[in-house]
Amino acid sequence: MNLAEAFDAAVEEVNALTPELQLEAIKHYVTIDDSIVLQDLSCDLIGNGVVAIFGPSSKTTSDIVEVLCNMTGIPHLQFDWHPQQSMRERLNHQLSINVAPSELIISTALADILRSKDFDWKSFTIAYERETHLARLQHIFAWKQLHKTGIKLQEFQRGDDYRILWKRISNAREKFVLLDCPSDILVEVINASIGFNMTGSLNNLFLTDLNTHISRIDQFYSRDFSVAVAAVRIRSYIPPPIHDETDVFDHEVDDRFASLSAQLVYDAVVLLYNAVLQLSQKPGFYTPQFSCGRGFWQPGPLLVQQMKELTPKQIKPPYKTQRLQLTEDGQREDFNLEVYNPIIDRVTHIWNKDFQLVDFDKIRENSTQALKQRRLENKEDFSRKPVVYTVATRVGKPYFSWRKEPEGVHFEGNERFEGYAVDLIYELARECKFDFVFEPVRDNKYGSYDAATDEWDGIIRQLIDNNAQIGICDLTITQARRSVVDFTVPFMQLGISILSYKQPPAQADIYGFLNPYGVDVWLYVMVAMLITAMALILAGRMDPYEWEPSVINEQREEVRENTWHLHNTMWLVLGSILNQGCDLLPRGLPMRLLTAFWWIFALLISQTYIASLAAFITSSKMTGNIASLHDLIDQNKVQFGTIRGGATSVYFSESNDTENRMAWNKMLSVKPDAFTKNNEEGVDRVKVSRGTYAFLMETTNLQYYVQRNCELTQIGESFGEKHYGIAVPLNAHFRSNLSVGILKLSERGVLYNLKSKWFNNNETMCDVSGSVNDDGQFDMDAVGGLFVVLIVGVFFSFVIGIMEFLWHVHRIALKERVKPMVALKGELNFIMRVWLKRKPLRTYRESRDSTSTGYSSLGQMSSTTSVKKKKKSKKRSE
Repeated sequence: MNLAEAFDAAVEEVNALTPELQLEAIKHYVTIDDSIVLQDLSCDLIGNGVVAIFGPSSKTTSDIVEVLCNMTGIPHLQFDWHPQQSMRERLNHQLSINVAPSELIISTALADILRSKDFDWKSFTIAYERETHLARLQHIFAWKQLHKTGIKLQEFQRGDDYRILWKRISNAREKFVLLDCPSDILVEVINASIGFNMTGSLNNLFLTDLNTHISRIDQFYSRDFSVAVAAVRIRSYIPPPIHDETDVFDHEVDDRFASLSAQLVYDAVVLLYNAVLQLSQKPGFYTPQFSCGRGFWQPGPLLVQQMKELTPKQIKPPYKTQRLQLTEDGQREDFNLEVYNPIIDRVTHIWNKDFQLVDFDKIRENSTQALKQRRLENKEDFSRKPVVYTVATRVGKPYFSWRKEPEGVHFEGNERFEGYAVDLIYELARECKFDFVFEPVRDNKYGSYDAATDEWDGIIRQLIDNNAQIGICDLTITQARRSVVDFTVPFMQLGISILSYKQPPAQADIYGFLNPYGVDVWLYVMVAMLITAMALILAGRMDPYEWEPSVINEQREEVRENTWHLHNTMWLVLGSILNQGCDLLPRGLPMRLLTAFWWIFALLISQTYIASLAAFITSSKMTGNIASLHDLIDQNKVQFGTIRGGATSVYFSESNDTENRMAWNKMLSVKPDAFTKNNEEGVDRVKVSRGTYAFLMETTNLQYYVQRNCELTQIGESFGEKHYGIAVPLNAHFRSNLSVGILKLSERGVLYNLKSKWFNNNETMCDVSGSVNDDGQFDMDAVGGLFVVLIVGVFFSFVIGIMEFLWHVHRIALKERVKPMVALKGELNFIMRVWLKRKPLRTYRESRDSTSTGYSSLGQMSSTTSVKKKKKSKKRSE
C-alpha cells in the first residue's frame, strides 16, 4: 500500500508540470505467486490502452508480464531487483526496463567496501534472512572462501528467536558480522545481540539492506552501544541552485519517499512521463487501442529507446535517486551508493562504479559548490571516539606487580602498578596517543584452551569476551592463541631453560689426596713397612750371602760388615712403595723372595691408590651431573615441571620431537604434581627442594630470578625459541598502530633500557666464587696438601741435616781439640764456598798464616793436598 501511495503521489507531481500531458493511474493488486491472475490483469491493462505497465512489486519473477509486453509493444517498467538475465533471455524482454540498481553492481560495491583500507575485513560472518537475495553478495563469496578463516554463514528466518543466531556468532568469537536483514525486522534482530556482548567498541556490524535508514536503528544511540556500524543506501538526489548533480551534500529529504522502493517507483513514473512527453511531440505517436495478443503498439519500442537515452539533466521533476541512467539492456548500473553510520546518520564514503570507494570528506573538500548546512544533530560517534583501552594482564614480577606504598602515600588508578609491562604500555600510549586502564585478570592466568569446555581462560578470555582491548605480560605468541586473538610484532625474544638449585661448593680439603685410603689403611701400610723392614734385617743377618767381604779395621782386626740395617731397609721399603727402586739389592734367595713379595704388595698398594685417587678426583669434580634437558630426562633423582597451561607446557605437549615428548610424559607421571600455578611457585619449589626439583621456564624470567636468588642457577643452554607479544582482539584496527609503536621504541633503544631496568638492575650481592665454570683444572685448594707434605719433608730434612752438621762439628772440635765455635766457623765457611768441590781431610792448623776462622787457606791446602796425592799415586804405580 505504501508503494501505491508513492505511485499516486508521483503521478500527481508530474501531471502538475504541464496540462499538455496528463497521466491516468490504473492500479491492480495481485497476490504473490498467482501467475494466472497476473496474466489476466496484465491483459486487462493492455485492453484499457495503457502506455506502460509498472511492476509487479512482489519478489516473485514477472516473466508473464515481460513476455506479454514484449509481444504487444507495451513498455514494462520494474522498480525491484530481479535475477541477472542471459543474452537469450533478454531477447524476449526487450521492452522491459528496471530502474532499480543492478544486483551485480551492488555486489561489486559491497565487495569493494569490505576490501577497502578503511574496512579491511579479513574474516567475518554473514548472517542472512532466508528470503533475502544472496545474489547481492556473489562478489563477496568469490573474494573469500567459506572457512573459519574466511566467511562463515549463519541463516535465520523471520519470527525466529534471534538470540540463537547471536549465541552461535558469539560462541564462534566473531567480531565482524555482515547482516543481510530486511529493514522492518532489523531493530528486533540487533536488539537480540545486546545480551551476547556483541555491541562493544571492538565489534563491527555491516548492514546491506538499502532501506536501513528507515529501520529506526538510531534508537540504539547510547554510550553502551559502541559497535562500529556501517550501512549502505542509494544516495538521494537534491536539486542544487543550479541544476547539476555535482552537489551531493544537501540532505533535505521528502518523507513521502523515504524508502528506496518508493523512490524507485517515483523515478520510474518520472522517467516514463518525460519519455512520453518527448515522443508525443513527434509525428506518428498514438495511444494504444487493442486487446491482449491482437496487435502491436509501434511507438512502444521507440518509447523504451527514448527512456534509455534520457539523461538526468533532461528530467523534470528530478529523480529521487542520483545518476539514473539506463544501459542498452534496460538496466541501471550507474548510481551513487552512500556508506554511512545509521546510528548517527553520518556519511563516511561514497561509492560508484567509476571511482569505487571515496572518502566523503575528500569529496566535500573538492566540491566546487558552496558547502550547505547538513541536517544532522550534533551527535557524538561512540564507535569512533578515542577509546580508553582496558589492558588485561596478570600479576607476576618483573612484568606486572602491585606497587609498594610508602608510609602516608596512597596510589590510585594505574599508579598502583609497576613493572616492565606497565612502563611499556606508558611508552606505547605516548607514542600511539591513547589512554588505558589496567585490569588484572581474576584467575591470574595467561590464557589456555580447555578442550572439555571449549573455553579459554585468563587474559585471552578477556579479549575474546571484549572485556579488554589489550593483553600484555610475559605472554608468548602461540598458534593456538593466534586462532582467537591477534598479536603485535614481538617486543621480546627468548627461549626455554632449566632453573635448578645451586649446590653450595664443597669445602676445600688440602689433604684430599689421602682420601682414597682410610686412616686404618694408612696405619696398616706403615706397620707393614716397619715389619717388612725388620724382616729384611733379620733375613739379611741370617743369610751368609748378604755379608760383605772381611776387612781390617783400625785395631788390626778382621771384621765383616752387614748392610741390612734399619736405615737401609726402610729406604728400600719406601722406595718400593713409591716405585723409585733402591741401589741396595739383595743377593741371597730368601732375601730376594722376601723383597719380591714386598714389591708385589707395594705395586698393588701404589697402583690401587693411583686408580682410587683418579676416581675420587673425577667424582669430586662432578658437582652436578645434569647439564641439559637430555640429562634431566635420563635420570630419576631430580623431578622437573613447568607452569600448568602456559606456553612452555604447550611447547612440550604439542611438540613432535622425541626428547620433548619424553620430557612431557615424565612431567605427567611425576607425583606430586610437577606443574605450578605461576613462576613464583616454581621458583619457591626449586628453593625448598634443594636439588630434587628443577623448573622449566622462559630465559628472561629465569635470569631475573637467578640474579636475585644466590641459591639458584641456570642449567644448560636455552632451547625452543619463543616471542612475547601484545595480544589484541581479532582484526582489531589498532593492532598495526601498536606494532609500529613497538618498532619505533625498539629503534630508539627504549625496549633495551626497559629490559635493563627491570631484569639487570640487581641489588643482591651473591658470592660468585663458587659459580666459576669448571674447566677441569685443579686449583691450590685441591693440591695444597701435596705442597704441605713437600714443605714438611724439606723442613724435617733440614732439621735432621742441621743436627747432623752440629754433631759433626762437635766431633771435629773434640778430635782437633779446638773451640767448637772455631770448628763451626770453619765448616760454615766451607759450606758457603759452593764453588769448592773438594775438602781436605785435616784442614785445621794453628799458625800465623791461618785465617780468621782458624783454618788456613783452603785454596793452598787444596792444591798442596792434590800435589801430595799425585806423588803418592805415582809412587804406587811405579
